[in-house]
Amino acid sequence: MSELEAGAGPAISAGSTIEEELEAAALALRQAGVVDPRREALELWAAVSGATPGAVWAHAGRPAPPALAGRFREAVRRRAAGEPLQYAAGVCGFRTLDLKIDSRALIPRPETEGLVELVLEWAAERWGDAPQWGDALDLGTGSGCIALSLAAEGRFRRIVATDLSAGALDLAAENLARVEPGTSVELRAGSWFEPVRGERFDVIVSNPPYIATGELAGLERSVREFEPLVALDGGGDGMVHIEAILKEARGYLRDGGLLALEIDAGRRAAALEAARVHGWVKVRVEADLWGRPRYLLAQLGGKA
Repeated sequence: MSELEAGAGPAISAGSTIEEELEAAALALRQAGVVDPRREALELWAAVSGATPGAVWAHAGRPAPPALAGRFREAVRRRAAGEPLQYAAGVCGFRTLDLKIDSRALIPRPETEGLVELVLEWAAERWGDAPQWGDALDLGTGSGCIALSLAAEGRFRRIVATDLSAGALDLAAENLARVEPGTSVELRAGSWFEPVRGERFDVIVSNPPYIATGELAGLERSVREFEPLVALDGGGDGMVHIEAILKEARGYLRDGGLLALEIDAGRRAAALEAARVHGWVKVRVEADLWGRPRYLLAQLGGKA
């Protein structure tokens, strides 16, 4: 039961209603320059109450539970101060999942949902109706969004997710407990392949940092000042981490296995050249929902 439902009951003569809280929040967000303040106010109340936006709107005339109103006002204050909506809300939707999110990890983006989709499509084609697929490795898991989506939607035998950041791994562990997928998901600390030395996988997937260091200053303030730069900074040319993964991944893939990377849309040629330099032959780049070259897919044997 959401706190919105729990707070339903006899009308009270003192205190604000949910609608009044939403109106005050929308005004504060508008004054802070938020583009769609009413929608964001509604989403923030939904997030802190555990209700859907539709349910919030349907019951907006009810009294606002004081404790809930306090948490909502704090979330509005943080959003008005420039924090991303997802951090202020504390939750983020990703494909079929509602994940906990905060500044320990990058906010999952729709582009990364497309990366997961390509991996699932490839796996379904490779293993068909088999009751169980192979093993998957998620490098730089952050919030765990990729690994947990693969676990929730796929039929992988096991999934290993690595990250250099202890804070990100803690967040991923909280999301693992939140999602409780049927597939085994192992979280390991370390840089890229370091935690899986000597192991091989059928799928390696990653959304590595790919923004060039010199481009970070041009990012939106909400990204530049609040999201972890270590999850964004791809080095001088934006290719440092992609190069590192391409260089080592062949030693961790089984024959016929897939390497799937999210890349910067402006570095398609650089990513393809890096793949060639590191011995990848069967390589292609797929576009995201907006038609931008976003996903590098490489395969050992078979058709990429």
